[in-house]
This record gives sequence, C-alpha cells and structure tokens, in this order.
Amino acid sequence: MANQLLPLRVMVVDDNRDAADLIAEFLHMCGHETLPIYGGAEAIQAADVFQPDVMLLDLGMPEITGFDVVSTLRRVPRFQHTRMIALTAWGDARTRERTQVIGFDHHLVKPASLDDILNVVSAR
Repeated sequence: MANQLLPLRVMVVDDNRDAADLIAEFLHMCGHETLPIYGGAEAIQAADVFQPDVMLLDLGMPEITGFDVVSTLRRVPRFQHTRMIALTAWGDARTRERTQVIGFDHHLVKPASLDDILNVVSAR
C-alpha cells in the first residue's frame, strides 16, 4: 500500500456506520481526506459542500440507495468527473450492468480487500 502522490477527497457512503468509518479511516491513514456518510440523502447534501474526487457507495441503503445518489449527482455538472465506485455485497451480472448504466466508474464486491479499495480509489 504505497503512499499517494496527491491526496484525494473521498466520501465513503454506507448505512453500516462501522464499515464506513473503517474504510474512511484506512483511506485517511493512506493520506486521503475522507468523510464517512451514513445515508443517501446525507451523501447528496454533503457532496455539495465536501466536493469529493471519489465516492465509495453502498448500493442497498434504505430510502435513498447508492443508485439514487449517483443518478442524482451525475446530473450536476461539477460531479461529472467525480469517480463513483460501488462497494456492495451485490456482485451479480445484472447489478454490475445497472451500476455501469447509471454512471458508476467501478464496482467492488464486499468484502473487498483494503488493497483493492486503495487501488480503485487511487487509480487516475
């Protein structure tokens, strides 16, 4: 796990607080500025202020899903270049296709290794 040349602003969105906090802390230790968020509505609001370079999103959150968050943010010009990464337990072909169509840039299946998460976040 190499140190990154440029720190990124990374939002970690998951209704499982422990998972969001753990991944955010790991990425922070790797030199990134992180913000754990625990729901879809909060993610949409926080993205406007935090202006993330990368968002890791769980798909199966109650009320506003990761799909909804990405669909909403992709309509806003300033989020066109934000890297959106699904981090979900759902790895079937239909879900992978749906994430691609909606505007995710990558799809990781839980449990993803910390190395895999760091590599996808850090990819330029």
